[in-house]
Amino acid sequence: MAKSGSGSVWEWGLAEFRDKAAADAPTPGGGSAAMVSAAIGMGLVVMALRITARKADDPSRYEALVLSGERLMGELSAHADADIGAFEGYMAALKLPKETDMDKAARRQALQDASKAATEIPLNAAASCLEALDLARQAAPLANDHIVSDVAAGAILIHGAMSAALLNVDINVKSLKDEAAVADYRKSRRRLQESGDERRRAIDSYVAERLA
Repeated sequence: MAKSGSGSVWEWGLAEFRDKAAADAPTPGGGSAAMVSAAIGMGLVVMALRITARKADDPSRYEALVLSGERLMGELSAHADADIGAFEGYMAALKLPKETDMDKAARRQALQDASKAATEIPLNAAASCLEALDLARQAAPLANDHIVSDVAAGAILIHGAMSAALLNVDINVKSLKDEAAVADYRKSRRRLQESGDERRRAIDSYVAERLA
């Protein structure tokens, strides 16, 4: 989902993205910044795999992992734009008319729908991050000694991005009236965070042994 009116965040230069993040505007916010970081982190993992493959006796054993990494970079990149789109959807719902009872009911429903979308999008982003951490965990034992630190650095960025994205879940569920949905969202949020933490610890432990 591209940012309406001004294209995708990926059309901006790095300095432009940095300056927009620091500007007195709500977007790009924490969710989109997190997913930009995650995509870059995934890029580091893919880079390590490519360099290792180039020097390997059998480069073909790395092909599937590189392809998975490229797909995940695309997913994570798309989540950055989706985060901005979710915020814009909520702001559009806020601006709906509220003159009549029918207007008010329609506006309330639109706000609930927008809040659900703004909750589900970071959950989906975190799920992509979890898959990216799984790939980093597979890459760590394969990467050459001189570049395994880049796999670890990528995993740190991806894990941090997941944690940052999940903060949006905590904020957005507060606007929801559907208690059953809120319970499901919070359960998913806990599961994703715990799974991500476990994978990050496994990667850290393995890389620490390699670097010792």
